[in-house]
Amino acid sequence: MNGPRPMKIVLCGPPHSGKSCLRDGLKEVIRGIAGAPYPYVITAVPDGEGSWYQETAGANPDLAAEIKRANKTEFTDAQAGKFEVWVNRCEEPLVFIDIGGIADDKNIQICKGATHAILIAGNMDALEPWRTFCRQTGLEIIAELHSDYHAQCDVFVDYLEDGIFRASVHHLERGDLTIRSRPAVQALSRCIVAQLVNWSNQMSAYNIIFENGVLVIGFGDPAQNDEILRTAVARLKTLTEDGTLAGGEI
Repeated sequence: MNGPRPMKIVLCGPPHSGKSCLRDGLKEVIRGIAGAPYPYVITAVPDGEGSWYQETAGANPDLAAEIKRANKTEFTDAQAGKFEVWVNRCEEPLVFIDIGGIADDKNIQICKGATHAILIAGNMDALEPWRTFCRQTGLEIIAELHSDYHAQCDVFVDYLEDGIFRASVHHLERGDLTIRSRPAVQALSRCIVAQLVNWSNQMSAYNIIFENGVLVIGFGDPAQNDEILRTAVARLKTLTEDGTLAGGEI
């Protein structure tokens, strides 16, 4: 019996969409939900910002800007490889991965070890390249958000038939510590925790072994084809990452 696989959520979207602000808001809300794991953050961008930035900017903007300038570096192949290792090896139950705002090969490399994605943009048409990005990296989209900087309130849209959380989040501003109180941020946080429970149950509800070159999956209860496929792909990714399997792409 295999233990639950970590849920690694990539924050995707173009530059200046509020990804880092959203990340910190989600982290603070989830920390207050009873029974939820600590939301671990991987900052996979070279812009000098880390998970420390939001609170520091709220208390001392000049200091935050100074530290950011000192830490900013070029985005090299070596850095992308380092971030890829961080993502692949992280075993915390719930992980947020903050990446740069371009859906390029470096970010594809970084995110192939992740499992889910939240998409956010000021212009919703700008999400289409990120939907393609998620297909390329095998990420399941949890939410698609409109970052409406000038709005006065959050607006919920719908889950529609695809089960994706949709909302408009207003005024995501660096250093604003009230983001955690936004209704859409709180609702999405609860959605993530609920999905984490389902994900953990799904990933631990089966016996699976790799023996003599054959992957054998045995469910305790009858399973639909789509569940079998998701389970097999997830297990194959794990076996590839830990070196058990060698070969090409899934």
